Amino acid sequence: MKKILALLTTVVMIVGLTACGGSKDKTTSKPEESKETTNSGETPEKAEDSNIRVGVILKTLSSEYWSYVAAGVKQAGEDLGVTVDLQGPASETAYDEQNNMIETMLSSPDLDAFVISPLQPESVVSVIGDTNVPVLFVDTDAPYENKVSYIGTGNYEAAYLGGDYAAKKAGKGSKAVIIGGVQGNTSSDERERGYREALEANGVELAAVQYAEGLADKAASIMENLLTSLDNDVDIVLCNNDEIATGASRSVEQAGLNDVIIVGFDGIQAGVQNVVDGKFTATVAQSPFDMGYSAVEKAVAAAKGEDVMKYIDTGAIVITSENAETYLAELKSKLE
Repeated sequence: MKKILALLTTVVMIVGLTACGGSKDKTTSKPEESKETTNSGETPEKAEDSNIRVGVILKTLSSEYWSYVAAGVKQAGEDLGVTVDLQGPASETAYDEQNNMIETMLSSPDLDAFVISPLQPESVVSVIGDTNVPVLFVDTDAPYENKVSYIGTGNYEAAYLGGDYAAKKAGKGSKAVIIGGVQGNTSSDERERGYREALEANGVELAAVQYAEGLADKAASIMENLLTSLDNDVDIVLCNNDEIATGASRSVEQAGLNDVIIVGFDGIQAGVQNVVDGKFTATVAQSPFDMGYSAVEKAVAAAKGEDVMKYIDTGAIVITSENAETYLAELKSKLE
């Protein structure tokens, strides 16, 4: 009998210990369930965003136009609470420097999304290779198969606006020249195409096309030579950017010509001021700040696995004497 009682006591003790163990498991699981529930709340989501790192490499950081893009990039980073690594080569012809930056940035283990404005699209695509990081292009597109999105101006459409404005102002039968940027560059080629087709549609003769690589001094020299070779018979000068238009304007002024229509592109402060001062007839303004902001915004969305539109057009308008002062004030506010 004593043996039976002892055996029963032992069984009861074992059952009691098992029950205690079960209770212990249940209490440790409660915090995990609570944590899962709070993941849908606002605070944990913000904490998650704060861990996102977006790499951004622009064509350069040493020009007014790119300072607007950079300002948009920085503002988006602050507003979204993410880390932004912003870089750019010394100039828009520093191809190897940009490619080296791309290689270094993509090798970083904590990069969540990558934004690039390629100097040489084909070369940049080769450098990017088969990275697993979401890749977005800003300002200048490239034929990258796994691209998430292109954010920027439709360069053809924007240039067509400027060319159409100039052609209608000069009238059918007038004569034009185009001073492009870097021949073979996607943006420059698209702008040239837009200008060409606008001139053709309006019955304006295209007398010459030259390339100034974005440099005002080179544009001034080109314009001087064009005026000489064409006996000053030029009604319209369509330029790849405002820097080129500045150089062309200088040579036109020195030649004593007062009625030549000069159109810039980019709509930077200096370009818009030249419209105000009457040195340019117009400039085609992009939205560089919005471009930079949207690029980071969409990069963060891609990093979080959200759907992003393949093409986001940030728009363009023609700035003339009628709206130049208002637009200039808006530009200045972006860099304050």
